[in-house]
Amino acid sequence: MYQRKKIIKAIDNRRLSLKNEGEKNWFKYKLRITKLYWSRNLFDGYQIEIFDKRTDFYIDTVVV
Repeated sequence: MYQRKKIIKAIDNRRLSLKNEGEKNWFKYKLRITKLYWSRNLFDGYQIEIFDKRTDFYIDTVVV
């Protein structure tokens, strides 16, 4: 739960960019960023899956 608040705050403060889709390392986490679409050509948001950087253990999913 703490990771979710940290990610949302970083996005709001523009410290975490969501422009590039895919995996990226961010501090002690590995993030998998996926763009979400409801239908053709309509942008809906992002899904961010949070993993531990060292063990690849799944932690949480955030939809923004």
